[in-house]
Amino acid sequence: MVIAAELLGGIGLILGLWSRWVALVLLPIPLGLIYPHWSAGFFFSNAGGGWEFPAFWSVALIVQALLGNGAFALGRDR
Repeated sequence: MVIAAELLGGIGLILGLWSRWVALVLLPIPLGLIYPHWSAGFFFSNAGGGWEFPAFWSVALIVQALLGNGAFALGRDR
């Protein structure tokens, strides 16, 4: 389910189809990844991986949800 969501959501974000909604739907995945990696520390290069990358990914999805579609998106926000 996660692989399918990430694959289809990534394609949707690249094409600019409902970018705000896709970003919001994908947001729980990286937020959920922060918890199991919390004990490994911040940096991704730590043993067991850190929570740096999922945190960055979460912030990027929030920014995408706030920005919406771009000028060349297939779906336009109205």
